[in-house]
Amino acid sequence: MKKILVPTDLSEISVNALKLAVEVAEKSRGEVYLVNFLDHPLGRGFNTMGEVDQQLVDEENFYMIKLIKKTTDRVAQIAASFDHTSIKIHREVFDEDFDDGIVMYAKEKEIDLVVMGTTGEESAEEIFTGNHTERTIEKVGCPVLSIKENHGWSNLKHIVLGVDLDQTEDDKMDTAIGYLNDFAVSLDAKIDVVLVSNTGKASRAVQEKHLVNFADRHGLLNYNVTVTENDDKEQGLIAFALAKNAGVLSVLSYTDGGFFKIFSKSTSVELSKDAQLPVLTINLNNI
Repeated sequence: MKKILVPTDLSEISVNALKLAVEVAEKSRGEVYLVNFLDHPLGRGFNTMGEVDQQLVDEENFYMIKLIKKTTDRVAQIAASFDHTSIKIHREVFDEDFDDGIVMYAKEKEIDLVVMGTTGEESAEEIFTGNHTERTIEKVGCPVLSIKENHGWSNLKHIVLGVDLDQTEDDKMDTAIGYLNDFAVSLDAKIDVVLVSNTGKASRAVQEKHLVNFADRHGLLNYNVTVTENDDKEQGLIAFALAKNAGVLSVLSYTDGGFFKIFSKSTSVELSKDAQLPVLTINLNNI
């Protein structure tokens, strides 16, 4: 995870994501790209240092020029607040709207990981529905690590990977596991491969064998397997992660199934409050 992108809207939520990105970069010896996406008519060659083409300075563009400069200064200010770290933080105001810009930027810079903040005021039902995080997961060709604004720092050396034995596998699974291995190695983390089941103890040994076969077949490193019982997969997975003091929940998914909607069907307010762990999503449709 050498190149880490943090999209910022200049909010405290995105600053929290930057903190996590810097922490990952420190462990992986990577660098961070802090980027605000702002679609404007002045072009990507616009000089934010004050040398402005006179034909652009008219009433129509005056406000936009001031906005770009103000945004550029704020991005620089946020980046400077991490000068005490050893991490290089590139900063930019990128001339595209968010949806198109993040895909374009990730490709141009060959980004390995996107780290994004998501508001803690959202319910668990809303975390991955209709927001920037979901659209990023759907479009970018690298893993996305989402973090809630009120996340308290936890044990990033312990990752819980939720799997579904009914999930269709193809050759992209090897690539997805490769991404997960890279992420885990960068954090010096172990991985718990977890299946949430309600079939009882009789079949647990068989299911654990399937999990081992899955992990070995795709080259997963430094892992343990666990079958835990719960009638609700989402609650069971989160309960396991909390009980083990895990730092990250990991999701390998297609956008139309699997665990992609891991927080999409909350049955209690408690689940919404407890789902505070960062979530690493790797969308198999894009890799």
